[in-house]
Amino acid sequence: MMSFFVLYKRDVVNIVMNPVLLLTNTISPILFILIFGYLSNGSYGESGITSYDYYGVTILIYGILNVSMTASNSFMEKRLKNSNLRVMYSPIHLSYLYLSKILATFTFTSVCYLFVMYVAHIGLHVTFGGKNVGYVIIIVLLFNFLSAVIGVLFCCMFKSEEVTNKILSLLNNAFAILGGVFFSLDGLGDTVRTISYISPVKWVIECVMKIIYDQDFSFFLTTGSVLIVLTCFGLVGCKFLFKVEDYV
Repeated sequence: MMSFFVLYKRDVVNIVMNPVLLLTNTISPILFILIFGYLSNGSYGESGITSYDYYGVTILIYGILNVSMTASNSFMEKRLKNSNLRVMYSPIHLSYLYLSKILATFTFTSVCYLFVMYVAHIGLHVTFGGKNVGYVIIIVLLFNFLSAVIGVLFCCMFKSEEVTNKILSLLNNAFAILGGVFFSLDGLGDTVRTISYISPVKWVIECVMKIIYDQDFSFFLTTGSVLIVLTCFGLVGCKFLFKVEDYV
């Protein structure tokens, strides 16, 4: 087990020392919340939700959706491959390699997005549920872990960071649009609204919004359970798809 923590510590350091990943998971979402909130200022006033409140939640979820690409970068970035190959041929469980990447990504991005929530709340007065913020954080962290697992799973499937990121970029943006990250689709009719539930982003946003604004926890257990089940399937997929020879 000690060897796992050595790998985990090394992976955390590698991610933290990557300025692109650091900026992508901290400054970028804050700027997006600020820009989208300013451009649509007042659009949500009648319902008691400001534009900053809306985009504070949706951009947070969008950023966490893209944690999958942070995970793929930490798993298959070219500059890390040589050191990872040495680990593969050392006498440790091969599962440690991808599990340490998943956990390191999760740890790093969890800290980043909790920081984003704090800055958005203090600087832009975005509300995240007040006394119910703990429930919001649980959903956010579960979704974050799922995103990290998906990033590594796709790397195991496609054997390439570049291909994985291209596919994830397309899927993530499609899920984000369907999920109402940039604008709500609910006003386009029941058919479009029903189709939007294809996106897991829709479930997460709706669950979080209900907790924050309605103190409604009816989606909490369902959404949390679905995220946990999908994460378990993703981990099983990593176990069966990860092959050392494909990584070389």
